[in-house]
Amino acid sequence: MDPNTASSSGTHALSLRVMRLTKPAIIPSWPLQAEKQDYCGEELLAFKNKDIACVEGLANYPYGEVLTVPQNFGSIYLGETFSSFVNVQNESQQTVRDVVLKTDLQTSSQRMPLSNPTGQAMVSKLVPGDNISEVINHEVKELGGQLLVCTVSYINTSGEKQMFRKYFKFQVLKPLDVRTKFFTTQEEEIFLEAQITNTTPHPLHMQKVLLAPSPLYNATDLNFLPSGESIFSESDYINPDDTWQYLYKLTPKMVQDDRNNVKGVSSVGKLDIMWLSNFGEKGRLQSSQLQRLIQPQGELVVTIQSMPHFITSKEQFQVVLRLSNTTDRKYNLHITLSQLQGSGLVWAGDIRKVVGELPPCSNLNVNLDILPIKSGVWDVGEITIENLLTNKRFNYPSVGQILVGLT
Repeated sequence: MDPNTASSSGTHALSLRVMRLTKPAIIPSWPLQAEKQDYCGEELLAFKNKDIACVEGLANYPYGEVLTVPQNFGSIYLGETFSSFVNVQNESQQTVRDVVLKTDLQTSSQRMPLSNPTGQAMVSKLVPGDNISEVINHEVKELGGQLLVCTVSYINTSGEKQMFRKYFKFQVLKPLDVRTKFFTTQEEEIFLEAQITNTTPHPLHMQKVLLAPSPLYNATDLNFLPSGESIFSESDYINPDDTWQYLYKLTPKMVQDDRNNVKGVSSVGKLDIMWLSNFGEKGRLQSSQLQRLIQPQGELVVTIQSMPHFITSKEQFQVVLRLSNTTDRKYNLHITLSQLQGSGLVWAGDIRKVVGELPPCSNLNVNLDILPIKSGVWDVGEITIENLLTNKRFNYPSVGQILVGLT
């Protein structure tokens, strides 16, 4: 690592070196496309086969079997563990005393000690040619520029305390781009879709992507087949710039009456993501608290409790609707059923029904009979509900859909 140095005097008896500990890299092989009948074809093929990075039997494969030590600092990604080897060497001809080595990490928001936070002397005496060293590890949790600060102090032969610092700058990059979407069905089922994109130049082995729900919700992971096998089991490597989608179902722990009083933003939970990079380096990210905007419910909520998904033409069926009064006022309800223009469904029976009283924060079920007359996908509606106490009307053009097949 290339340092910037600040010291209390010009020359020091000790020297400081910092090396990042990372996995080796594969030396790429650059295939030469040549055939024997080409001009100098045999010579080119022989030259290619002598390449130490060329895999025997796979001459055109771009990656070889030879590893090399990284020649530069490389990239550091959010969620990975930053490891460095710090070495202090006595390169003078004098013995120094009370050598202190202290390392800190400066980010945009804080400064945190990585080693020797109390500043205790690591050795009482360091003779010429001797050295002290340590390995520091830190899980990177912030993006952007960061500064590794190494401070060395000691007492020379004259009894003077000497000190110098070196600064090592590096950038922390984002390995994954995470986007989330919420979907709510008419039955008030809540689904969370997480889209995860690999923004690194290398494939990543996705170990797990879990949703840790908040105390307000229970979460169901929908990324597994009924057999228990993951839907990503065939290939758990996400390639650069690829996006994977994960789906979770959320169930509120509150009863319906409590949910009716909740407005604004609700904390859903956090995504916990773990992966392995090329040579098995572990990475982990935890998202911030995911928040869902709770839409205010209407005064009268109509949901389907029971309805077939498929029915044949001319076969009468029944729909069970649940009417929920979300207010603190009593309702006296009357239902009017209207025919949608061009619909393949007709109401069977009386198109006007007296529901009766519906107390505050309560619900009741209403049974409706329908006769399908044409095949296709049809909306169930139109339904108008009137509160006879206030003459207020609630109109529902469609409460659901059904597929009608041929007889």
